[in-house]
Amino acid sequence: MVRNYQRKTTRPPADRNLHVTFTRREQIDVEKVAEVLIRVALREAGTGTTVGQAGEQLRALLGSER
Repeated sequence: MVRNYQRKTTRPPADRNLHVTFTRREQIDVEKVAEVLIRVALREAGTGTTVGQAGEQLRALLGSER
């Protein structure tokens, strides 16, 4: 079930660069990787880039009623 999020405060959107640090591991945390990819795609939605297009599609899928 998708919930509609409504911001209660009026704060400016986060406009900062994304920094990634590489740490070699034997196994990856798949849930954390998926969460980061979803956040980046949703943040870039509407920018016209490839990531932005993916974010728009993801936003449409999350917003559609089933």
